[in-house]
Amino acid sequence: MVDYYSAPKKPIQVEIFPQKLLMPDTAEELLNSIDKVTGVLRMMIQGSGLPMRVSCGPGIGTPIDRSDRRIINVSGQAFELNIRVGRIRVELEDKSAKEPLREAVENSLPIPFEFREGFFFRKKASLTDYAKYGFKSREDESINIEDERLLGLIDPKADPKDRICMLESNE
Repeated sequence: MVDYYSAPKKPIQVEIFPQKLLMPDTAEELLNSIDKVTGVLRMMIQGSGLPMRVSCGPGIGTPIDRSDRRIINVSGQAFELNIRVGRIRVELEDKSAKEPLREAVENSLPIPFEFREGFFFRKKASLTDYAKYGFKSREDESINIEDERLLGLIDPKADPKDRICMLESNE
């Protein structure tokens, strides 16, 4: 017989996919409401980039004035939002946090969205993680990474400190 009360909790991953790209104010409100849900381990936002300069053509190098590229505050920490948010991936401690997360998203988003469970974060180091962080040694081939929450979140073309914003809770 299985004792369900003593079984270890299994993290789940959820993707929130709004029908439209989010404006910075809506993204800030949504991220703050997700952050308030008990049981959120980590979240990642994805979307189309907002470049600072024209990258090709006759105006190459000309600055682009974008009102969407601005500083937002999430969990009391400010960071520059340099994308138009198109999807949010969230890792939860267990299934009990799924419905409170859905309710928080429904209350924050004025538009329809898809809410699906799946596998979106890597559990093991990818080739890109190895390229950025290297190995501890040749024998154990484990990644030299201080915080395992970074696994699978590395952009191979960017410096990780410029692309990842770690928001720490006060607890």
